[in-house]
Amino acid sequence: MPSPRQAALGDFIELQPPAAERLELETAPRAETVQSFVLTRAAERSWQSINRHLGEPHGALFWIGGPAGCGKTHFLNYVFALATRAGSLAAEPSRHLICGLEVAGRARSPEVEACLLDVLARQIGGDQQSALMWREMRGAGALNVALEAARRTGVRALTVAIDFSLSPPELAADYFATLAEVAARMRAVKFTVLAAGRGRAPELARVLEVAPRDSAEEIATALRRVRRLRAVAQAALDDFYQGIDTGGLTADAIFPFHPIALSALRALVNPPGTVAELARAAREAIVEVCEQNALMRVLYPADLVASPSLARRVKSRMGESGRAALEIAYDSLAGFHGNEKELAHQIVDTLALGYLAENSTGIGVAEIAGRVPMLAGNESGETWTGPAVNELLRRLAARTRGVIRFESGAARFDPDAAGAPEVAIFNAALPLLHRFDPTLAAARDKADLKDRLSRLRNAMADAFEAASRTRAVLEAALGEANLPLADEHQRAIAEYIALVELSAGALLEAGADSRRREAASAVVSAYDSLAAAAAMVPRMRAMREYLDATGLHASYDEEPAKDPRVVTLETECQLLGVELGPRALAGAPRNLDALEARFQKFKWTYVQQYRSEHEQWRLEMEQLAMRVGDARRYLDALRRLNAIAALGPPEGGEIVARIAAVAARVVRCDLTGSLQPEVTPRCPRCGYLLGTPSPRAELAELMEYVRRALDVKLAALSQSAIARLIRNHDQTHRLEGFLKITQAAQTEALVRVLDEKLARYLAQLLDENLAAGSTEPAPRGVVRRIDRSDVKAARVSRPGKTLPRKDARKDE
Repeated sequence: MPSPRQAALGDFIELQPPAAERLELETAPRAETVQSFVLTRAAERSWQSINRHLGEPHGALFWIGGPAGCGKTHFLNYVFALATRAGSLAAEPSRHLICGLEVAGRARSPEVEACLLDVLARQIGGDQQSALMWREMRGAGALNVALEAARRTGVRALTVAIDFSLSPPELAADYFATLAEVAARMRAVKFTVLAAGRGRAPELARVLEVAPRDSAEEIATALRRVRRLRAVAQAALDDFYQGIDTGGLTADAIFPFHPIALSALRALVNPPGTVAELARAAREAIVEVCEQNALMRVLYPADLVASPSLARRVKSRMGESGRAALEIAYDSLAGFHGNEKELAHQIVDTLALGYLAENSTGIGVAEIAGRVPMLAGNESGETWTGPAVNELLRRLAARTRGVIRFESGAARFDPDAAGAPEVAIFNAALPLLHRFDPTLAAARDKADLKDRLSRLRNAMADAFEAASRTRAVLEAALGEANLPLADEHQRAIAEYIALVELSAGALLEAGADSRRREAASAVVSAYDSLAAAAAMVPRMRAMREYLDATGLHASYDEEPAKDPRVVTLETECQLLGVELGPRALAGAPRNLDALEARFQKFKWTYVQQYRSEHEQWRLEMEQLAMRVGDARRYLDALRRLNAIAALGPPEGGEIVARIAAVAARVVRCDLTGSLQPEVTPRCPRCGYLLGTPSPRAELAELMEYVRRALDVKLAALSQSAIARLIRNHDQTHRLEGFLKITQAAQTEALVRVLDEKLARYLAQLLDENLAAGSTEPAPRGVVRRIDRSDVKAARVSRPGKTLPRKDARKDE
């Protein structure tokens, strides 16, 4: 093991994950939730009280109170984790039910009761009808029935946790009385209620506390949540804290911080000042210092400023004049160099944090040397550190023009000494001036003031032009819907223009006075909301255009086959299209961000679904394109047979237009690049509309109809008279194979062999020979007199209806 002064952070401590400000209630707590809980003295007493209660025969109502962030929910999780192994319940863990609920909002007794009964119904395993019956009963009767139901399932103990988190528990005071009554009287099931909240404890409740008793315990609790000391660290702590007054705190409770650094840290995090906030700030300081210095050492007040977030906290706690004074002090460091500059910087930080943490009226030279990291622990004492610190403080006091005061051997940070009155006025007005130019910094002297006033005037001129543009944009956008700019909005813009038309001096006077500054800030805030709305106009237009380009339109007709996801998208698209209209600008501008968030959620869902369905559609169209080709070949064959008068009247004439209409809907996608629906909502090549139904079923129905029409013609061709004519007069034997196909009723083969030449030859052969062999005028449709007594023509069913059978019986 290396010597303590040469060790690294990991040799002494194990850092824990950042502490959460507020935990969720867990009826089955995770191991890390239990391990991260630190028992304060109050929490330890509370746990002992609950543990004793677990051995008692009757239930009770406990109230765990305390301020925000003191660990109430964390304690509930800790109790849940240990309850099944504590008291008399250890003998029968399977008979102990644990359930919990978190109360959100301003819930009153009926809402809390309804939630609790729902939770009990789920835990007990009762049906929905039982839960509804409990709700109808309400009050103690409902709880008694629920607990009796639990007893019948073998439950002997039931523990319920109710976490009110941010909700005021006083609104449910009536129901607490009911809970206490049932818990005290119920004998069949031991009913225990653990409730936690920030408000006053309900009557009849046993009050428990978990918050740290004082600042020392708060610090110790926070640090124990930040890090765990390794076993080897204990022996080295005395070496680190040699000569340091720990203020009554033990070294292992505050390591690796100097006690003054912890006081400063508490000042920086207050408010909110919770244990979790203090723990996170302490962790930030440890991580930042150890990243800059590999060797482990005690952390002093000036080390806190090494963390950017803690440095920002320092400035925010300083106030207006304090920030200006701190900037003056930092700027004065330009006159120092090397280690001297670093030491001067640490002294400034130490004095500034002393002002924040202790409101110090002066810190002696020796004490300063003991608080500055570069000098602390120096074994040479004051042989050179005293004179060096004296000289640095003297020079700092001169360069900072009184911000660092050094009098009678003691130094302090004085935020009131920030310069001339006009400079002080400017610095005091900075919070308001930043609304026009956020880059403006505190002025150090009159020369700085002149430059900053020039920049302020330019910023106000720009603000005037921006306000005019904002009004024009809003009026134009609202004009698209024939809406006027609301009176309150016109008034807000007019007041803002009047503010920016003030002279720089008048604006400084308004900013330096707290009441006038608040009024002016309210004017700027009201205008900023309108400016944000005006900035949203192009984005709103782009969102509307995107929604229109999707082609989604909500349909109110019942379409049971339609994908519910598409229906949801269509409805949301229509709602967004309406809400993104110009009327949105007439309402509260703060709602526009929420509207944009809704649009982005819709867009993300649409893009994912469109990509998936477009790929399916592309494959579907590839397959249907081949089927359309088959349909066209069948139609060509039917058209050629219909042209032969001897085969009877034409069949399926109306189907041609229907197949053409279906074929027009089959569009193959030839997109070569990647699909980008987040930019172009629909495919630029095929224009696929999400939710478009496939024409597969309709095409299949039409194909079946064409086949039946061809079957009619095949039946005509296969009649004995026609077949005999073909055999007797087909001298070139061109129709020998064709005749076999017709007699075998092979429709597909017929479509393949029947081209235009063969069809003309067949028509000529039939027409000439039928005319020559007839002694009487042939009626229209010669096939009707070429008949066999045992053959009937096939029946053709059109899509959607059935045609009557064509009876071709007629004497030859």
